[in-house]
Amino acid sequence: MTNWLTLEEAANYLKIGKSTLYDLARKGNIPAHKMGREWRFDAEELDERLKAGKLAGTSNASQNGCHDEE
Repeated sequence: MTNWLTLEEAANYLKIGKSTLYDLARKGNIPAHKMGREWRFDAEELDERLKAGKLAGTSNASQNGCHDEE
């Protein structure tokens, strides 16, 4: 079952500002779905993209030269 988050819930989940998240969604830089006039975010999609370091403005450990496997 998909866990849909509102803009505010997703911003809190990612610990970023609502306006930043809105801009990322509007530009297509973050997985988001527009339902009517409101944005919804699938928590699992956000997790996958964040772990892969594919969210705009984020970086994963390997991009920073850090490795958890050491």
